[in-house]
Amino acid sequence: MKKVLVTLAPGFEEIETISVVDILRRAGARVTLAATEEGPIEGSRGVSILPDALIDQVSEEEFDLIVLPGGQPGTANLQKNEKVKSLI
Repeated sequence: MKKVLVTLAPGFEEIETISVVDILRRAGARVTLAATEEGPIEGSRGVSILPDALIDQVSEEEFDLIVLPGGQPGTANLQKNEKVKSLI
């Protein structure tokens, strides 16, 4: 089973996140949503998602693929995060 990390930061694009997670899970991948901060993360259109983990708790060796959803200011918030930078 492939393991996929989907990164979340405030302002992420909901469709790019939820669609990808849905398709990957239907294909049998183990998907982990990891956020830059604790608690529900609000997307660019006001939809909140409760992540599985914090970015600081994951290691790139655990995953076969890392997904970086778009959206503003989500991508800018991911870009500012040092752990995200080290993962990619």
